[in-house]
Amino acid sequence: MLNFVKYLPLEFSWSRNDKYCVPKGPNFSRAQRIELMMAGNRVHLKVPQHSPSRPSIEQARVLPGHDILAEQQLRDFSSALMPNDHWGYAIPLARTWAFWGPWMSGCRAELAMGVAIIGRQSRHAFNDISFFHPRAFEMVIVQYLNDRYGHKRRGGANSHIPRYHGPIDWKVHENFAVFNATCKVCTRSEDLSKLFNPEHLFFFPISEKYFVQVGFVQHFYSTNEKGQLAFDSTPVQALQDAIFNSIRLELSPENQACYNKIKAEIGNMELTREFAPLKWPVTAQESTNNQQDSLFIER
Repeated sequence: MLNFVKYLPLEFSWSRNDKYCVPKGPNFSRAQRIELMMAGNRVHLKVPQHSPSRPSIEQARVLPGHDILAEQQLRDFSSALMPNDHWGYAIPLARTWAFWGPWMSGCRAELAMGVAIIGRQSRHAFNDISFFHPRAFEMVIVQYLNDRYGHKRRGGANSHIPRYHGPIDWKVHENFAVFNATCKVCTRSEDLSKLFNPEHLFFFPISEKYFVQVGFVQHFYSTNEKGQLAFDSTPVQALQDAIFNSIRLELSPENQACYNKIKAEIGNMELTREFAPLKWPVTAQESTNNQQDSLFIER
């Protein structure tokens, strides 16, 4: 009870301060166990209840037992995010959690998390490849990252300065139902010397035509006069790690059979363990050429 009073989720202009502290966020031990239905598969994870700093930040949540892909088509990305209409997405879960300083000193940080199902729109489908093939999946991720981040430039359409840099910190993980990888995509400063605002991404396939992206973004709001964080960010990272470690995938019998068939054909189902940052920015023509070249990957 004392901690609840000390770390009230309130902020007033007169109470706001940037004195160093350890902010308090949600209690993961009380987090909900959630099951998400996706293309007949089940994704299990544990997440706290939605608790952003402002009520205007909404959550996304599909009703239990409802398969989002059975009830709606993939939505088109906005033109601000994608330069083409080749990809679509559906979001069955998105939440945000605030981390508060003591004695109504304000929100110091927030962790935003979203689960998205990504696939090609039917008119641009990769008809001859399976996302369950590791080499094909790597191509799919390259194409997706190029389209999602690679076309962004600083200083206008004719600039050669990329807005983003990635993927970095690429890592494959064992003890999961399918091959998978995590990485980060960062925003670049104008002089290219600094990387900031990393998006933490987790990718894994759930069918021959769809993959899941779990994304985390850590928002920090409190700095000192030197521009350094005025709080301990460990609780934010700890919550992200706890949610990530709780993710489990249970493939449908049909998708498990597809995965097993490819595994029997090629043997090694691991993704590459070394993935250098992509050369950004890319032009629309380069993106199109990459897509055409990718179709020669066999299942």
